[in-house]
Amino acid sequence: MGVAGRAGQACRARWNVMPLTRRNAREENGKKTAIFLRGRNRLGGFGFFDVVGIVISTLLLVPYFGWGFYTLRLRYRYHEEVSLAVEGITAGGLLVFYLVELYLLKWSLGSVPVMMIFSILGLFVSGAALYGPLLVSLCSRVLVDLMMPAEQSKTREPRFAPAEALERDGDYEGALNEYLVIARVFPREATVLTRIGELHMKLDQPQEAARWLERALVCIDSAERSLQVTNRLCSVYMRQLESPHEARRLLSDYVEKFPDAPYTVSVRQRLLRLTEPVQSPVESG
Repeated sequence: MGVAGRAGQACRARWNVMPLTRRNAREENGKKTAIFLRGRNRLGGFGFFDVVGIVISTLLLVPYFGWGFYTLRLRYRYHEEVSLAVEGITAGGLLVFYLVELYLLKWSLGSVPVMMIFSILGLFVSGAALYGPLLVSLCSRVLVDLMMPAEQSKTREPRFAPAEALERDGDYEGALNEYLVIARVFPREATVLTRIGELHMKLDQPQEAARWLERALVCIDSAERSLQVTNRLCSVYMRQLESPHEARRLLSDYVEKFPDAPYTVSVRQRLLRLTEPVQSPVESG
């Protein structure tokens, strides 16, 4: 066979192989497409259930992030703690939320494992950031109650000595921080809240002082003690904040809360004086 014959055979062999290679490639692509479609259609119509799962998962994120930001704002902006019952309910709701979210993610993103893994990681990272402090507080409070019952616990009464020492030394910022720590443990202790308000006044922060004194008023049941805080707040509103309407509101609230107290008559008279319009010297003449 000459050179021309061998070249012709090689050419024919190449043409015979090329259709097989293309056909195999098409078959391989078809198999991959079928596998992908089976993964996407494992629960029914193409993509429908996946979209439903993603929508439900997204809607559940609204209360998840909303409540998380709210509790963080209470803790770090207003230095308030939610009750033990609320912490327990939040922990239970968080557990249910994660179970539902994991099921929905597996349902809608099971065919895309990389995306599902990153979504799960994002959930747990956000949960640690939003609810980590609350869960730590819950665990610590439960452990303290289990290990040291209420009748044996000395932590049921606030200890003011460290804060008072700092205040005597003129370190008002340090004393304020100490009282804020105490306020987290005893959020309804009026004495703590009042002292925080007074320290804010010493630091020339009347707006913050008024907010803390308002919180203290809510926790006071004694007419005499309530009148003391009310008078202090009225002074702040009248002199520092120039809000006489807030002072009138405080006096009116006191009259409604303690209508039969011996101090109520004088409070009513003071309220009337604040309510009467101020006449100019020309009008009075």
